[in-house]
Amino acid sequence: MRSSVYSENTYNCIRTSKEHLTERRRVAMAPMFQHFLNLCVEKFPESIEHKDTDGNGNFTTAILEREIIYIPEDDTDSIDSVDSLKCINYKLHKSRGDQVLDACVQLIDKHLGAKYRRASRIMYGNRKPWKANKLAEMKSAGLVYVCYWDNGVLGAFTSFMLTEETGLVEGDALHEVSVPVIYLYEVHVASAHRGHGIGRRLLEHALCDGVARHTRRMCDNFFGVALTVFSDNTQARRLYEALGFYRAPGSPAPASPTIRHTRHGGGRVVVPCDPLYYVYCLHMPRKPTGTTRDKKKIKSKTT
Repeated sequence: MRSSVYSENTYNCIRTSKEHLTERRRVAMAPMFQHFLNLCVEKFPESIEHKDTDGNGNFTTAILEREIIYIPEDDTDSIDSVDSLKCINYKLHKSRGDQVLDACVQLIDKHLGAKYRRASRIMYGNRKPWKANKLAEMKSAGLVYVCYWDNGVLGAFTSFMLTEETGLVEGDALHEVSVPVIYLYEVHVASAHRGHGIGRRLLEHALCDGVARHTRRMCDNFFGVALTVFSDNTQARRLYEALGFYRAPGSPAPASPTIRHTRHGGGRVVVPCDPLYYVYCLHMPRKPTGTTRDKKKIKSKTT
């Protein structure tokens, strides 16, 4: 495993920036939150089906059923906010909500538990167990969970938030410029359902091409999608980069490689100096006014 060298000031800067943006996000995003939830219901498939083979080589079909749950802004939101079988308000159905969040944490633990255990102190700025920190984070107001269940077992889920973020705009390495963005917190697929493109489908087609592209129509200065990925999670990084994500200007950056002499002399090894994690982003600017069809009409009139 590659070493993780970091500047703690960098992570403190990112944490402080997120804390300062909490109230700004609540004021700016709340008016459009209900429409955002409606987009999630519309763009994420109600079920995901894939074929597999059992131990005897027979073909089987797995159907994952969707459940959406969200964390409302505050107790007053519980009265008028969206709440239906298609989109569940956590505070109105806390018992069910806690079951969902617990299942999500267990799936995260299977995939990234070891990474969170070593990263928790730096990421969250305290010495609490990583699951306690993670659960507290998962109950942040504005988070949306899109979960897919296979007969009561969590098969896949993604969580994200319509918020404001700094460090994404070109040149904003000091986290001084905030822009509206969909921040992806998690995307996980259980091992029983891997190998069928489910994670890519949720991220590329449902979230980016679906929810994000429609969000930019209602949100001025909308940037796109951003996320955090562990530096040594090379499989996830390859997926994000294949979808067009790149390292954000305000992301922790690799330190200069260090050279260590071997114990017995005569040789030396270069030790990679990756940060603990990277911030990736996908810029999705609005298209210029005037579609291709409009341009063709103008051209035909002039000929």
